Amino acid sequence: MDPETDFYQISGYRAHSNGWFKKYDEKPMMDAIVTMKSKLFRPRGPDSPIELVLGILPSGASYLLMSSEQVLEFTLRHRLPPRNDRGSWRSSDFVSLSPIHFTSSEELAAKISTYKQRPRNNNRRESASEPLDNSQANRGYVRTAGSDIVHYRAYFEHQRTLCRLLTRDLQPGKVGLLTPPWLGGIRIVSLVFEEWSVDVRPRDQRLKGPELIHAGWTDAHLPSFLTQPTGSESVASIHLSLKSTKGNLRNPGSKRPVFSAVEDGVILPVEELYERLRKLFNDDANTKGVPLIVVVHDEAMARGVLGRAGIDIDTWTSGLSKLLPRAPRRNRHHAEEPFDPTVLPKPTIVDTQKLVNAVMETSPGNTVPHSAKVLHMQTDTRTCAGDDSLLQLHLWMSMAQGLAIDEQHKQRLAHQPECAQLLAPPQQPSNANADEDEDGDPNDFNPNDAPRGPGPRPTAADDFSDGDDDWDE
Repeated sequence: MDPETDFYQISGYRAHSNGWFKKYDEKPMMDAIVTMKSKLFRPRGPDSPIELVLGILPSGASYLLMSSEQVLEFTLRHRLPPRNDRGSWRSSDFVSLSPIHFTSSEELAAKISTYKQRPRNNNRRESASEPLDNSQANRGYVRTAGSDIVHYRAYFEHQRTLCRLLTRDLQPGKVGLLTPPWLGGIRIVSLVFEEWSVDVRPRDQRLKGPELIHAGWTDAHLPSFLTQPTGSESVASIHLSLKSTKGNLRNPGSKRPVFSAVEDGVILPVEELYERLRKLFNDDANTKGVPLIVVVHDEAMARGVLGRAGIDIDTWTSGLSKLLPRAPRRNRHHAEEPFDPTVLPKPTIVDTQKLVNAVMETSPGNTVPHSAKVLHMQTDTRTCAGDDSLLQLHLWMSMAQGLAIDEQHKQRLAHQPECAQLLAPPQQPSNANADEDEDGDPNDFNPNDAPRGPGPRPTAADDFSDGDDDWDE
C-alpha cells in the first residue's frame, strides 16, 4: 500500500471525531469501531485485535489516530461526515507513528478515557491564543513544548514499529513509511561495559577515562532473534575481564558467566579490548550488506569507549529513525530528498537507559540488571558483562515486542516477577553447588517450583535469567 500521509484524531482535544456521534459521549463511537471487521481495522483476521495508529508529537504528547483509508471506510459504513472543519494531521507532524492494538471494547474505552478533557478554570490563563490539551494522557507533555526537555517516547515507539516490520506484522504504509529493503535482515550487537562501581570521579572524567572491569557483547540477527531468542547458534555472547590501571579491581555482586563464552583466568589489557571491538565492527562492515544496530546501556559511555578504540563513531546515528524511511513530503514550498533504497544506513545506537526511562517514567538502573528490575522483568541485580549483553537484548526485545508505551507502563507496574530466575539456566553437573554461597540467596531458586500468580501476559523476551553462582575473582 502507498504510505499514508493524512491521519485523523480519534477522541480528545479538538478531535476530528468530535462531530461523528453525540457530543461528550464516546460510547457510540467506540461501539462503532469495535464492529469493524475489515483488514484495514483487523489485519490479522476478523477476530484479531483492532489496529489503530498512535502518533507522538515532538512534545511527547500522543494521539489516537485513524489513517485516511480507515476514516473513509469507517465514515461510509456508519454514514458519518468524513471530517470536521479542522484539517487532518500530516504524518510529518509526528515524530513517530506506530501501531496500537485493542483486543476488547474495554481496552479501547480505557485508552479513550485518558484523552478526556478536564473542566477548565476560567480564572487561569492557559494561553494567549487558545486553551491547551489538559487530558490525563497529555497535560504533562504539552506544557514542555518548546522547552529543552527531551522526551524519548517516540524513540521508544520506533523500536515497536521496527520490530513489527521485521516480523511482517505491520504494513509500512499504514504508519506513513516507505518499505525499506533491509526488512529481511538486520545485524544487532548488544554491548555492555562494566565500570568499577565505586569510582567517585565526576561523570565527565569517567567518560574520558573509565575504569572498566569487564566488557561483553552479544552478536545476533533480526528477525531470527525475535522468534528464537535463546538456543540459536547464530547468537554469540562474549565475556572479557580487563586489567585496570588501579590493579585487580572487582565489583561486589558480580557473578560467573552462564550464557556467555569466557576465557577463564585471562585478564586482558584495554588495548586488547579495543582491538577486538575494531574487529567486531570494522572487519565485515561492508561485506554483510545489512544495517547495524548497536544496543548499549549509557550511550555517552559507549561512544567514548568505541571512539578510543578507533571506530568512526561520529558517523553513527542515535535511535532508529534512519531505519524507518518516511514518504517524502511534497508541496510547492518544500520538497524533501527522496529515499534512496540502495544506500545502506549508517550504524545506529539504541540506548536502553532511554527506553527504560521513557516507559517507566523513572530513572533507569546504573547497570543492565538494575534496569531489568526497574522494568519488573527480574529481581537479580548481580552483574556479568557477557551475560548482561544477552539480558540487554532480551530487555530491548521485551519492550519492542510489548504494548504501546502508556499501556506497557501500566502493565509492567502491575507485574512483579516471582524471583530472580525467569528461565532456568543450563543444567550443571551434580556437584555444581560446591562453589555456591553458603549463606544462600533467596532469589536463587527455580521459579518452576513456585506457584504462578496473576500477571500480564509476558513476551518471549521476559523469559530470561542469569546464573545462580556468585563470581569471586
